[in-house]
Order: sequence, then C-alpha cells, then structure tokens
Amino acid sequence: MGKEDEKIRIDIMDQENEYKAWLAYSKMDYDCAVYLNDAPMHPRPLNIICYHCQQAAEKAIKAVIVANGAPGGLPRLHDLAFLLNQLKNIADIDDKYYEYADTLTPYGTSIRYPSELFLEDRHAVTALNYATEILNWAKALCAKQSDQQEA
Repeated sequence: MGKEDEKIRIDIMDQENEYKAWLAYSKMDYDCAVYLNDAPMHPRPLNIICYHCQQAAEKAIKAVIVANGAPGGLPRLHDLAFLLNQLKNIADIDDKYYEYADTLTPYGTSIRYPSELFLEDRHAVTALNYATEILNWAKALCAKQSDQQEA
C-alpha cells in the first residue's frame, strides 16, 4: 500500500469515527428524552423532552452528513430541514422526514424561552416518535455508507 492509499484509509477511518461520535451523541440526547419522559416528575418537563428530541435528530442527521464526506463541510445550524437538504443528492429522503424536521426544529431554539411554545403531552410523544424514526433512518444510512466504503 502506497502513502496515498494509506492517507485515504486514515481519512475514511477518521470519517467513520466522527460519524459514530455524532450517532453516540444523538443516542445520548435520545436516551435523556426517553428517561425524562418516563420519569415520575410532575409537571413533566415537556420542553426539555422535546429539546432533547430535536438535538437527537439534529445530531443523527449530522452523522449522515459526516458519513457521506460532509460535502461543503458540516453546517453549524439547527434547522433540520436545511440539514436534510444537504443530503438530498446523496440519500433517499422520504418526505415524512421533512415533516418531522419542521415539527422538531423549533424545539431546538424556541423552547429555551418561557412562553415561546405551548406544549402538551402529545407534543412530547410526537417528538419522541419522530426522533426515533430519524435516528433509525440515520443509523441505517451510516451503516450503508460504511459498508460501501469497506467494499
């Protein structure tokens, strides 16, 4: 193996480690949301549950961007639809993920301010469902990309 081949191999390994780190961060946010959702707290911290769902989705999408080489670099934005658009020429993105993105995005910023959003239990349930689907979708895409790089 020549020096150029070794450099490409190291770059692919770094890329794989980075996307795995993004997936791990995503899973931590998701686990926090699930934990808080199941905790016997009254009132339930709906804003924090929804925030962690948005964060889990954002980090999962960023994992896919990194796994695919982050064309143009990794955006430091929190708009999930914008992040999905970074993948539209790389991955098959079902329209439902854009709907999920539109629902979850406000939870990443507006939720930080009291009285910005009115939340009910149903919002947390929906956020958890959407975060679950995005995380599973991202894991599958990252695994597929990793398999293609190994081939």
